[in-house]
Amino acid sequence: MVLKQLMQSSKLIHASVLIVLLACCAQAGPWPRKLGSGFVQLGFSTIGYDKIYNDASVKQLLSADVRDNVLQVFADYGVTADLTASVMVPFKFVSVVPISSSLPRTDNSGFGDIGLALRKAWLNQDGFVLSSEVEVGLPVGTFTDANGLYLGDGDFNVALRLLAGKSFYPSPFYISSDVAYEFRSLGLSDDLLYNVELGYGFAERRLYLIVLFSGRESTSMRPSLGPKPSLSDTLAAGLGLHSGNREYTAIIPKILYKFDPHWGIVGSWATAVHGRNVAGGFVFAGGVFYEF
Repeated sequence: MVLKQLMQSSKLIHASVLIVLLACCAQAGPWPRKLGSGFVQLGFSTIGYDKIYNDASVKQLLSADVRDNVLQVFADYGVTADLTASVMVPFKFVSVVPISSSLPRTDNSGFGDIGLALRKAWLNQDGFVLSSEVEVGLPVGTFTDANGLYLGDGDFNVALRLLAGKSFYPSPFYISSDVAYEFRSLGLSDDLLYNVELGYGFAERRLYLIVLFSGRESTSMRPSLGPKPSLSDTLAAGLGLHSGNREYTAIIPKILYKFDPHWGIVGSWATAVHGRNVAGGFVFAGGVFYEF
């Protein structure tokens, strides 16, 4: 109750955490997995912030420090030579420390929303690949925390994605891109998502330096917080944990190193150069992966 009163008195606006899952380097890109082959990654991302981009895309200071950590398992598997199935399971640790020392710290943890996807390669020739993907977001994360420290959006969503990529072999350079339209439930705004990634390999293609440009744009003016009017009185509304009408443009440098044909590590750093209803902080991410 004290934290709820803090949010009301501070008149904080609605926002959404910029935990860009791409920053965890979990997306497989347009290339299909070979039949019977796969990829598994255990990743971790963290963002701490005391500012958010408000609905006018202006950074606003909060009256609390927020930390959102995500431990994530991502895997994909070649069902056929041109059909790849993927799953992403996050476990979240959220904490809020009010700046006023008289107010208590609040925490919540548990599974976040699970993502499932099927990717079909339509063209894969001479280093060029064209694919389409259907991704489903399952509202597994709790949306009932008394303080509003929700672990998911509470909505069922479906994204339709078109992906393309080009390998310039024998040069160790590649470029990939994708664009998706995401349909959301609970009255939340639909979104347009886009990504462009460039990578270059060194040390006999064991070390890759990568830069990703990622963005999200809201496609409607539906209410930012869906059909739950009480949400505006919660920490989720005031501290940027979940909402609709999310927009951002992010730059994400990444580094990937393969120890051998199977094992490797990856790390990234992300920041939004433009934001609306997202957290105003940096996302640090890393992980270890295994290919088979």
